Amino acid sequence: MLFNKITKYRFSLWIAVFLFLLIGIPFSIIVFEAFIIAKLFGFLLVLSLLVAIRFWFAVSKNRNDVVSRVILNKNDLFDLHRDFKGFSKLSTSVQDLVVNRIGILMSKVKLLNQNNELLERRQAIQISYMFICENWTDDFHVHSNWIFVFLDADLLTIDKGYRYQLLASVFSQKRINMVPPESH
Repeated sequence: MLFNKITKYRFSLWIAVFLFLLIGIPFSIIVFEAFIIAKLFGFLLVLSLLVAIRFWFAVSKNRNDVVSRVILNKNDLFDLHRDFKGFSKLSTSVQDLVVNRIGILMSKVKLLNQNNELLERRQAIQISYMFICENWTDDFHVHSNWIFVFLDADLLTIDKGYRYQLLASVFSQKRINMVPPESH
């Protein structure tokens, strides 16, 4: 897409275009008595405003490094309720908060298995839920350089390079009653 790599706003250029088109509307009516030209200037003004707003939003998104969160579908939510019995007992507002945080984690964090391959979606949701429950705070921050790993074998040594690690045996023990601490 055209707007993906743009990082400068260029306000002065856009303001000059808007000013020219705004002055052109009454000037064409008063001096030339040409209503068609005035309508054309008005149409171009609206069109250029739409393009400029889209341009400015794209620049803002590129500058702020905004990443859209992953939206969990009904199958994901069904699996979440089935995998974590405690999740079903949470209030609706806490469930929504947890689901939103899972989406944010899945969009920013790299979720890997022990072979440094990306996790399947269900495992990624599971490890995200476990991290959220273990690190529950009101001030939720996620960094894009974080790496989470889900280890199937207990024989592997824990590597300090990962932000969060979860062993399969620990997961199977904790998942039954795992809920965020403030939701009790």
